[in-house]
Amino acid sequence: MTKTKKRIAVAGTAAVIAAISVSVFAYFAAREDKPNLVGVGEDDISISETFTPPDQNQPYRKVVKISNTGSVPCYVRAKIEFSDSQSESRAYFSAENADSETPPADGTYYKASPAAAESYTAHLPAGWKYNAADGYYYYESAVAPGKDTVPLLAWVKMVYEDGAQVTPHDIFVYSESVQTVDPNTGVEYTDWKQAWSSFAG
Repeated sequence: MTKTKKRIAVAGTAAVIAAISVSVFAYFAAREDKPNLVGVGEDDISISETFTPPDQNQPYRKVVKISNTGSVPCYVRAKIEFSDSQSESRAYFSAENADSETPPADGTYYKASPAAAESYTAHLPAGWKYNAADGYYYYESAVAPGKDTVPLLAWVKMVYEDGAQVTPHDIFVYSESVQTVDPNTGVEYTDWKQAWSSFAG
Protein backbone atom coordinates (compact mmCIF):
# COMPACT_ATOMS: atom_id res chain seq x y z
CA MET A 1 0.00 0.00 0.00
CA THR A 2 1.21 3.51 -0.65
CA LYS A 3 0.55 6.66 1.33
CA THR A 4 1.41 10.13 0.00
CA LYS A 5 1.97 13.43 1.78
CA LYS A 6 2.78 16.91 0.45
CA ARG A 7 4.90 19.67 1.97
CA ILE A 8 5.46 23.25 0.82
CA ALA A 9 8.81 24.97 1.44
CA VAL A 10 9.34 28.67 0.72
CA ALA A 11 12.70 30.40 0.62
CA GLY A 12 12.44 34.15 1.15
CA THR A 13 15.02 36.10 -0.85
CA ALA A 14 15.18 39.33 -2.85
CA ALA A 15 13.74 37.33 -5.72
CA VAL A 16 11.15 35.09 -4.05
CA ILE A 17 11.83 31.40 -4.52
CA ALA A 18 9.03 28.90 -3.87
CA ALA A 19 9.67 25.18 -3.62
CA ILE A 20 7.15 22.37 -3.57
CA SER A 21 8.38 18.98 -2.46
CA VAL A 22 6.39 15.81 -2.86
CA SER A 23 7.10 13.08 -0.32
CA VAL A 24 6.03 9.49 -0.66
CA PHE A 25 5.95 6.85 2.07
CA ALA A 26 6.61 3.54 0.39
CA TYR A 27 5.72 0.23 1.96
CA PHE A 28 7.51 -2.80 0.54
CA ALA A 29 6.26 -6.33 1.17
CA ALA A 30 8.42 -9.41 0.70
CA ARG A 31 6.42 -12.39 -0.60
CA GLU A 32 7.65 -15.73 0.63
CA ASP A 33 6.28 -18.98 2.06
CA LYS A 34 6.26 -17.46 5.50
CA PRO A 35 4.55 -14.39 7.01
CA ASN A 36 5.13 -11.16 5.09
CA LEU A 37 8.11 -9.07 6.13
CA VAL A 38 7.28 -5.39 5.78
CA GLY A 39 9.83 -2.59 5.57
CA VAL A 40 9.08 1.12 5.56
CA GLY A 41 11.07 3.64 3.53
CA GLU A 42 10.58 7.39 3.30
CA ASP A 43 10.95 9.20 -0.03
CA ASP A 44 11.55 12.87 0.83
CA ILE A 45 13.38 15.75 -0.90
CA SER A 46 14.19 19.41 -0.40
CA ILE A 47 15.44 22.18 -2.66
CA SER A 48 18.90 23.39 -1.67
CA GLU A 49 19.82 26.86 -2.86
CA THR A 50 22.73 29.28 -2.62
CA PHE A 51 21.43 32.73 -3.44
CA THR A 52 23.17 36.10 -3.78
CA PRO A 53 20.72 39.05 -4.02
CA PRO A 54 20.95 40.72 -7.45
CA ASP A 55 22.36 44.18 -8.09
CA GLN A 56 20.16 45.50 -10.90
CA ASN A 57 21.80 44.56 -14.23
CA GLN A 58 24.55 42.40 -12.72
CA PRO A 59 24.41 38.59 -12.88
CA TYR A 60 23.42 37.00 -9.59
CA ARG A 61 24.28 33.65 -8.10
CA LYS A 62 21.46 31.13 -7.77
CA VAL A 63 22.78 27.60 -7.30
CA VAL A 64 19.86 25.15 -7.25
CA LYS A 65 20.25 21.50 -6.23
CA ILE A 66 17.74 18.87 -5.11
CA SER A 67 18.62 17.01 -1.90
CA ASN A 68 17.39 13.54 -0.95
CA THR A 69 16.43 13.95 2.71
CA GLY A 70 14.60 10.61 2.86
CA SER A 71 15.77 7.09 3.61
CA VAL A 72 15.47 5.51 0.15
CA PRO A 73 16.99 6.32 -3.27
CA CYS A 74 14.77 8.37 -5.57
CA TYR A 75 14.56 10.02 -8.97
CA VAL A 76 13.85 13.75 -9.06
CA ARG A 77 12.52 16.30 -11.50
CA ALA A 78 12.13 20.07 -11.29
CA LYS A 79 10.26 22.88 -13.00
CA ILE A 80 11.42 26.50 -13.26
CA GLU A 81 8.88 29.26 -13.76
CA PHE A 82 8.97 33.06 -13.75
CA SER A 83 6.43 35.44 -12.24
CA ASP A 84 5.80 36.97 -15.67
CA SER A 85 6.67 36.32 -19.31
CA GLN A 86 8.60 39.60 -19.72
CA SER A 87 11.05 38.62 -16.99
CA GLU A 88 11.48 35.18 -18.51
CA SER A 89 12.23 36.67 -21.92
CA ARG A 90 14.98 38.85 -20.40
CA ALA A 91 16.56 36.11 -18.29
CA TYR A 92 19.63 34.02 -19.10
CA PHE A 93 20.95 31.02 -17.14
CA SER A 94 24.46 29.65 -16.71
CA ALA A 95 25.63 26.41 -15.08
CA GLU A 96 29.24 27.60 -14.82
CA ASN A 97 31.09 28.68 -11.64
CA ALA A 98 28.62 26.96 -9.34
CA ASP A 99 31.27 26.84 -6.61
CA SER A 100 32.46 30.41 -7.10
CA GLU A 101 31.18 33.88 -6.29
CA THR A 102 32.70 35.14 -9.54
CA PRO A 103 30.17 35.39 -12.39
CA PRO A 104 30.97 33.20 -15.40
CA ALA A 105 31.94 34.58 -18.80
CA ASP A 106 29.18 36.07 -20.97
CA GLY A 107 29.42 33.26 -23.51
CA THR A 108 28.22 30.69 -20.97
CA TYR A 109 24.73 32.19 -20.50
CA TYR A 110 21.74 30.89 -22.46
CA LYS A 111 18.15 32.08 -22.68
CA ALA A 112 16.00 30.87 -19.79
CA SER A 113 12.88 30.45 -21.92
CA PRO A 114 12.60 26.82 -23.13
CA ALA A 115 10.94 28.06 -26.33
CA ALA A 116 13.77 30.45 -27.26
CA ALA A 117 16.52 29.78 -29.75
CA GLU A 118 19.76 28.89 -27.93
CA SER A 119 17.74 27.97 -24.86
CA TYR A 120 19.39 26.85 -21.64
CA THR A 121 17.49 23.57 -22.02
CA ALA A 122 19.98 22.61 -24.75
CA HIS A 123 23.00 23.41 -22.55
CA LEU A 124 22.15 21.74 -19.25
CA PRO A 125 24.70 20.40 -16.76
CA ALA A 126 25.61 16.72 -17.18
CA GLY A 127 22.91 14.48 -15.75
CA TRP A 128 19.94 16.78 -16.41
CA LYS A 129 17.49 16.41 -19.32
CA TYR A 130 14.62 18.70 -20.31
CA ASN A 131 11.28 17.29 -21.46
CA ALA A 132 9.35 19.83 -23.56
CA ALA A 133 6.18 17.72 -23.34
CA ASP A 134 5.66 18.44 -19.64
CA GLY A 135 8.12 21.28 -18.97
CA TYR A 136 10.15 19.37 -16.37
CA TYR A 137 13.92 19.04 -15.97
CA TYR A 138 14.70 15.39 -15.16
CA TYR A 139 17.73 14.11 -13.29
CA GLU A 140 18.85 10.88 -14.93
CA SER A 141 20.56 9.21 -11.97
CA ALA A 142 18.95 7.99 -8.78
CA VAL A 143 19.83 10.21 -5.82
CA ALA A 144 20.95 8.28 -2.75
CA PRO A 145 19.76 9.24 0.75
CA GLY A 146 21.74 12.21 2.05
CA LYS A 147 23.03 13.12 -1.43
CA ASP A 148 22.30 15.98 -3.86
CA THR A 149 21.90 16.32 -7.59
CA VAL A 150 24.48 18.34 -9.47
CA PRO A 151 23.28 21.96 -9.66
CA LEU A 152 20.46 22.50 -12.16
CA LEU A 153 21.62 26.08 -12.63
CA ALA A 154 24.18 28.38 -11.01
CA TRP A 155 23.80 31.97 -12.27
CA VAL A 156 21.03 34.23 -13.59
CA LYS A 157 21.54 37.30 -15.77
CA MET A 158 18.78 39.76 -16.67
CA VAL A 159 19.25 41.70 -19.91
CA TYR A 160 17.45 45.05 -20.30
CA GLU A 161 17.59 47.59 -23.11
CA ASP A 162 17.78 50.43 -20.60
CA GLY A 163 17.72 50.95 -16.84
CA ALA A 164 14.09 52.02 -16.86
CA GLN A 165 13.06 48.46 -17.72
CA VAL A 166 14.53 46.99 -14.54
CA THR A 167 11.69 45.47 -12.53
CA PRO A 168 11.44 42.97 -9.66
CA HIS A 169 10.89 39.39 -10.66
CA ASP A 170 10.21 36.06 -8.99
CA ILE A 171 11.64 32.69 -10.00
CA PHE A 172 9.74 29.64 -8.79
CA VAL A 173 11.42 26.23 -8.55
CA TYR A 174 9.19 23.20 -8.02
CA SER A 175 10.57 19.74 -7.42
CA GLU A 176 9.11 16.24 -7.18
CA SER A 177 10.54 12.81 -6.50
CA VAL A 178 9.60 9.19 -7.10
CA GLN A 179 11.15 6.13 -5.49
CA THR A 180 13.38 3.82 -7.53
CA VAL A 181 11.31 0.72 -6.70
CA ASP A 182 7.78 -0.08 -7.88
CA PRO A 183 5.75 0.01 -4.62
CA ASN A 184 3.30 -2.57 -5.97
CA THR A 185 5.84 -5.21 -7.01
CA GLY A 186 9.04 -4.33 -5.16
CA VAL A 187 10.90 -4.48 -8.49
CA GLU A 188 13.60 -1.89 -9.21
CA TYR A 189 12.83 0.43 -12.12
CA THR A 190 15.32 0.13 -14.98
CA ASP A 191 15.86 3.89 -15.22
CA TRP A 192 14.37 7.34 -14.53
CA LYS A 193 12.12 7.19 -17.59
CA GLN A 194 10.40 4.02 -16.44
CA ALA A 195 10.03 5.35 -12.90
CA TRP A 196 8.32 8.55 -13.98
CA SER A 197 6.23 6.77 -16.60
CA SER A 198 4.91 4.48 -13.88
CA PHE A 199 4.31 7.46 -11.59
CA ALA A 200 2.30 9.30 -14.26
CA GLY A 201 0.44 6.21 -15.43
